Amino acid sequence: MKKTLVAFAVLGAFAGSAFAADVTLYGRIDGGLQYNQNKVEYNGQEVIDDSSFEMGSGQSTGSRFGWKGTEEISEGLKVGFVWEHGFNVDDGSFNDEDRLFDREATLQLISDDYGTLALGRTGSIKSDAGTFGFYAAAVNPFGNGWSNIPGISVAMFADQDTRYDNTITYQSPTFTGTTIYAQYSMGGNDENEMTHRAERYAALGVNYVAGNVNLAAVVDWTDEAYTKDFLLIYGKERDDQYTINIGGSYDCGHAKTYLAAQYFKNANDVANMVGLMDETSIALAELAGLTIPPEEDIVSWGTLFDKFKGYGVSIGTDIPAFGGNFLVSLAYADAEEENWDADVKAYSGAVAYTYPLSKRTNLYVAGVYNNREIKGSLRGYEIEQDQYQAFFGMVHKF
Repeated sequence: MKKTLVAFAVLGAFAGSAFAADVTLYGRIDGGLQYNQNKVEYNGQEVIDDSSFEMGSGQSTGSRFGWKGTEEISEGLKVGFVWEHGFNVDDGSFNDEDRLFDREATLQLISDDYGTLALGRTGSIKSDAGTFGFYAAAVNPFGNGWSNIPGISVAMFADQDTRYDNTITYQSPTFTGTTIYAQYSMGGNDENEMTHRAERYAALGVNYVAGNVNLAAVVDWTDEAYTKDFLLIYGKERDDQYTINIGGSYDCGHAKTYLAAQYFKNANDVANMVGLMDETSIALAELAGLTIPPEEDIVSWGTLFDKFKGYGVSIGTDIPAFGGNFLVSLAYADAEEENWDADVKAYSGAVAYTYPLSKRTNLYVAGVYNNREIKGSLRGYEIEQDQYQAFFGMVHKF
């Protein structure tokens, strides 16, 4: 009820100020149907075999609504803002019940000569999310990935957090096709902000566009937050995480080809292996007849993994055909986790076709396959997962 009242208050405020600044209400709605199959084997024994047919929301792009606006305060200088929130079409719920604007909430100073400076919650420049996320869309036709299966396109790689709180972002003007990006997140929204108990993030990126060529690169660093559990287990704090990301695309007219590569060190996760380990651990406990504690009391493998080191590569294409576009992507990741002597390999493939019904509405159909393997020499286990998904739907933008 409180969120509803706040939303109406926001709408009322804009109704009275719409003539004082350039304000736009915008959004997109993505809904459809999907079939999912998930199979997991532990040491050769099948422990999970699930399938479902259900209504899906945000299958190709996240459903959202938002407001954005600018006010010119002098020649070549504007103040702007973006407020954006995600929701689910299937049941009307918010993506994040604890925030009114979970996708982006930024205040921006926009200069024609010096670039844009933004403060607030926003998308990582390594993603394709929000005002400043440029890299993922530049290097893969699926960007950060379609569907709710983790590990499609560059989402196969390490550290795919798409949004950060308390973030300072700078985007330069474009000179001879080159745009520079810099970003720093001060961490969480409590007394730990800007301390070693908060996870702080920094990134530097460049995007170059000349004719049919687009080249992009991002280097980022995560100052890992202090956690008591990790200190008790290993007798030290987490190691800082680094990733180096390069890629681009070339449009020959008949097709647009994409390439991407990433090197990562001290990553906490890659290709959502943490989720696979958690899912398998719960399945094994259920098969053994053990009582499963509440979700909030379950200790995730994310508290243990800290030193994934390896690389990821992807290749994709966007082919215009029959009035629409075929999208294809293949990705591979290879890593080892030093603390637990674990080897990881992951493969994914995705194909989709989109067809525009109008400038603001399009239909889509897609299929996804994802395979993930993790072998732990220290504990002598082997986990393999096969995931399949087929879905179709419609997107309307306003």
